[in-house]
Amino acid sequence: MTAKPEISVSADEPRADKLGQFWSPAKVTLTWSPTGDLPGPSIQVSIVAPIRGHMTVDELRQAHLQAAHDVLSAALLSVEQIPKVHRRAQQKVSR
Repeated sequence: MTAKPEISVSADEPRADKLGQFWSPAKVTLTWSPTGDLPGPSIQVSIVAPIRGHMTVDELRQAHLQAAHDVLSAALLSVEQIPKVHRRAQQKVSR
């Protein structure tokens, strides 16, 4: 498996909120190459990035990638804080 995934961004039409701020919903997909007969892993993140003024296509892509980075970072922090499950002590069965 290669260390760097292929990254694709699929953006939807921009939307305005009730305050007039424009947002760009998108899906960011990271796909790693397959290894032998096994498919490579992939992750797809649905995000919403802010649109600021007259952004270029490259600036909007960077905003999408930054939003994906923020979502993935928050997800990893949440996974690290999963509480441990404590097992009850097993009772010995006498026969």
